[in-house]
Amino acid sequence: MNNSSKSTVISVQEVTWMALLIALQMVLSKLSIGSNTLKVGFSFIAIGLLGYYFGPFKAAMANVIADIISNTVMSSSGGFFWGFTLSALIAGVIYGFMLYNHKVTVWRSFLTVLLITVIVNTGMNTLWIHMMTNLPYMTLLVPRLAKEAFSLVYQTGLLYIVLKWIDNSKFNKIGR
Repeated sequence: MNNSSKSTVISVQEVTWMALLIALQMVLSKLSIGSNTLKVGFSFIAIGLLGYYFGPFKAAMANVIADIISNTVMSSSGGFFWGFTLSALIAGVIYGFMLYNHKVTVWRSFLTVLLITVIVNTGMNTLWIHMMTNLPYMTLLVPRLAKEAFSLVYQTGLLYIVLKWIDNSKFNKIGR
């Protein structure tokens, strides 16, 4: 493999893998368990893999592309809102910065998910919902805290298991 993954140039192989992970993210975003109050989703796995394989810049761009495609082609009742696209960009940067070229550990997985949970899910996304619905921020924040605390636990575990498996498999060199 060439060294193009260390620059902003994207090879055909990288574009192919990124497209597959974007498609996986869109499929996983439609699969969830639970009610609207406590929904367990799995799209974070694909975003984590984008960060793990491609680093912060490429993961951020791929996550923005996935967000735009998801909200235009496969839109749900919520529709498109630019704030969530910014959240997708920041999430890609965090996953890429925390996971790219780093040893897979439970601690690193936990810190990554904690940053996403606090900055993106709890902070930014609650703000976007507040802006869209005009409900008081604190009214939205309080119920989200319990959901995000639960998400922190299961996402840390699943992300670590998937990344550790990838790290020990023949797929650990994709994009590198």
